[in-house]
Amino acid sequence: MDILVGGFGPLNGQTCKGVERFELALGAQNAAAVEIGAAGKGKSVGNGRAVQVLRRDMLAELPSPTWLERDGDMLYAVLENTGEIASLRIQHDGEGLHVRALSRVPVQGDGPTHAAVAIDDEGRRRLVVANYGDGSIAVHPIGDDGCAMQGTQLLRGEGHGPLPAQAGPHAHWALPLPDGRVLATDLGADRIYVHQWNHGVLRRIGAVTLAPGTGPRDMHLIPANDGGWRVAAVGEWGNSVTLLACEDASEDPSEREHAAGGDDFRIVQTIDLGGDPGDQAASLAYAPSSSACAARSARPARAKETTPASAGFAYIGLRGSERIITLAWDGERFARLAEPATPGWRGRGVPCGGRRPRQLVALGSILLAADEASNNIAAFDLLPTGEPRECARFDADSPTAILQA
Repeated sequence: MDILVGGFGPLNGQTCKGVERFELALGAQNAAAVEIGAAGKGKSVGNGRAVQVLRRDMLAELPSPTWLERDGDMLYAVLENTGEIASLRIQHDGEGLHVRALSRVPVQGDGPTHAAVAIDDEGRRRLVVANYGDGSIAVHPIGDDGCAMQGTQLLRGEGHGPLPAQAGPHAHWALPLPDGRVLATDLGADRIYVHQWNHGVLRRIGAVTLAPGTGPRDMHLIPANDGGWRVAAVGEWGNSVTLLACEDASEDPSEREHAAGGDDFRIVQTIDLGGDPGDQAASLAYAPSSSACAARSARPARAKETTPASAGFAYIGLRGSERIITLAWDGERFARLAEPATPGWRGRGVPCGGRRPRQLVALGSILLAADEASNNIAAFDLLPTGEPRECARFDADSPTAILQA
């Protein structure tokens, strides 16, 4: 398995030099877990599926590629410290995987931190960029050659929250929805904005207001029992996950009876992650599960209870106490496996395998944590119970983004 890794570089006082490729080999279950260092030597860190690094190479030297977005054979790197988007093409040949740098364009707004490819109402691809610095959302057309072009729109942020880190708007994430709309979090103003395409132009049509001090950060689509989807938003400062539902969250946009506005989203749940004072909740990863314990482990047993096909687990990193928290998902709501103060993985969680977990990614039965401050990636074997069991660590330079190649 190949993964691509980006992170903060020297312009941010850190060590990432560009986009790197790691070739990982997954061993058998219950093998001795190994920590892989720069010299290729290892030491045991637990028991579980062994993960080994077979190859590590630099694919493209870039300044602080802190987020990576893939669309087919195109790779878009958000260069946070220089305020640019780099467009690269992924190529496979007899010698393996390579990338070819095609272009770099400046992003309107300040401090781009996330980008997502969206398809507008005229069928054209657009790159939607969230700017943390000034809270704006930039829209870049994607050309016929796959490259991100100069931005054509800038939607301004406004407002603030009660915390020092919320003195102004801070856009952090853009999430294209299956129905064609686009959500964007504003960590500074405690809002999730709803956008809709209108003849290729992105219009802000509403907002969901979260509790003051939540600081909505990352968002992810979660499958629901009704065949649709829900949106899970991580609250960085609230140390929480907020679940949003849409009144008509059909998988197929053509099934929607009408083009909805922005007022059909509702908050159906906010769940506490049990963060310590000073903790910041970061990334969320979702892993579906076919195990019957996925839903039942968090709820009282009921006669003849069956696990929905959409059941699974969500994993959230807490920076500060450096933990990973597991939540059960039953297709309708999240549930803790135990109270936050309960010792062990069900309650308190597990150590993240380093410091400052920036992004979590679930790849099959393996969870990867980009531990930015300790310059490593930690691998966890995801057991059927939902337990993430650390099985390997390997060196990586200030990693913030992991993408399967």
